[in-house]
Amino acid sequence: MLSYAAVQAEWTNTLDRIQQLCPLRRAAEVVRPDKFAYITLNEAYEYQVPTIERILFQNLLLRPMYRIEDCGTIEFQADWLWNWRQSAPWKCERSSSVNRLYPDAPERMYIYRFNVVLVEG
Repeated sequence: MLSYAAVQAEWTNTLDRIQQLCPLRRAAEVVRPDKFAYITLNEAYEYQVPTIERILFQNLLLRPMYRIEDCGTIEFQADWLWNWRQSAPWKCERSSSVNRLYPDAPERMYIYRFNVVLVEG
């Protein structure tokens, strides 16, 4: 298991790279095992989504899970990993489980699918 400092350093580097592309409305600043990683940006930067996804997947201590589009924002959610994972092919699928009958349901939700293979060591 890696130290908090190692996971935090990777996350800080990831945030720095994304902030060079566009301003963030909010983001998890501190790595915590009981919380998930997230970044939120204005939908005006939707054209940056493919680059942001690539940056998130380049962080091998992160497991991207969702992209949620709602109320003029785009939020990415991920789990922090405490062991290195291998780089793997991934795909993004629109979720059909978003129920518009619920008042707080997001407009669109996407799920990232890939195999997490941890590196021994």
